[in-house]
Amino acid sequence: MKYAKTILTTLLLVCNLAYARNDDGYNQFYIGPDEDTPWQEQVVALPAYPKGNEQWADIYVSQTYSGKPKIMLDNIMINTDRTVHYILNQQSDEGINNITAEAIHCKSHSVKIFAYGEDVNKRWIQPRKSDWKVIGTTLNQLDKVRSVLYQTFCEDGLPFNQKELMERIKTRAMR
Repeated sequence: MKYAKTILTTLLLVCNLAYARNDDGYNQFYIGPDEDTPWQEQVVALPAYPKGNEQWADIYVSQTYSGKPKIMLDNIMINTDRTVHYILNQQSDEGINNITAEAIHCKSHSVKIFAYGEDVNKRWIQPRKSDWKVIGTTLNQLDKVRSVLYQTFCEDGLPFNQKELMERIKTRAMR
């Protein structure tokens, strides 16, 4: 009986270790030393206003979504504070641009708008109050565009590099 108990315990430990590792061989339940510290936002300068020759990618939301959301591919960056900064254009059906400079913080499921684009004078206008707004679940029905962006940038953790980031945009946001 004691021998069977030892074998069963060993098998359970091996199964638990196999379950804890993902396809890359890394333990997905490991909490690193910096992951327990409170998050501190870093100040980031606003990007240059889009001039018109940038590369934009259409974001697919759903068949019934009206509007033509686009994300500027030339300006997406992952900051050292683990936020993803990007420029979004929520273009209307009539072609009117609604450009914003934004960031998503994956761990808190939140988004922040840093500036609104003024398309006539080609400049950024900073809001009076700019706070992090919780997106909610990844299937949020109130802010569908940012829910798609959250799924693109944050599901399965932040991308490791720019190549993986662009691949996620092609496979998750553009469909």
